[in-house]
Amino acid sequence: MAAPRSSLIFLALLAAAPLAARADVTATVTLKGAPNSPDTTFIAAASGCGESPVRHTENWKIGPKGQLGDVIVWIVDAKLAPNTPPAPEAEITQIGCRYDPHVLAVVAGAPFKILNADPTLHNVLARGYTSPTDPPGDTFFNIGQGHQGQVDERSFDIPGIYTLQCNVHSWMQAWVRAFPDGCFAVTGLDGVGVLGLSAHLLDGTYKIDAWHPRFTAPLETTVVVKGGNGTASFTFDGSKSL
Repeated sequence: MAAPRSSLIFLALLAAAPLAARADVTATVTLKGAPNSPDTTFIAAASGCGESPVRHTENWKIGPKGQLGDVIVWIVDAKLAPNTPPAPEAEITQIGCRYDPHVLAVVAGAPFKILNADPTLHNVLARGYTSPTDPPGDTFFNIGQGHQGQVDERSFDIPGIYTLQCNVHSWMQAWVRAFPDGCFAVTGLDGVGVLGLSAHLLDGTYKIDAWHPRFTAPLETTVVVKGGNGTASFTFDGSKSL
């Protein structure tokens, strides 16, 4: 049976309509030179941590052309449109006795999930962090996750940098940075981060920062945002890394 004329008209109009432009503020991060602290491999035999006892430090995720992963990029003093939706809830998983992801960005005051995907006991000790020359900061929470599949929700009420550590498996560490809003991203192995809430950023020129755990201070540049789109680039100097 032939489709009704009204349906054919609707489909024709739909096909002729231009596709909506995607709004992305994108940051690209690279590393110049070699870092001062190359990753190492070590043996850490522990039950419930996977088949292999071989573990790797996770200081660096570097692509073949110097693309730098695990870098948090964010808009400083973002101006967001009214009725901007909240950022999606963040999640970090303990799997193979490591934290995935190793670096996480969250919204201050918003809950994020902590999942134990291993068939073994973990505890999650969260402390504040100011600089590598300072002692560990205040403890914000310390929770035990005794069984596989356990999920807990926690939050950091104050913007800042925090570390997660497992006392059962001393090599396990993750970095969490909390921000006033969700206009941030963490770069992948391609060195690219697409900032959340890009479509809701008001047009303007903004400061945009990039931070990696193996550097004492973030880098900063500017990005021009128009229609939710903009690009920025950063280059970290490996000789200045920790």
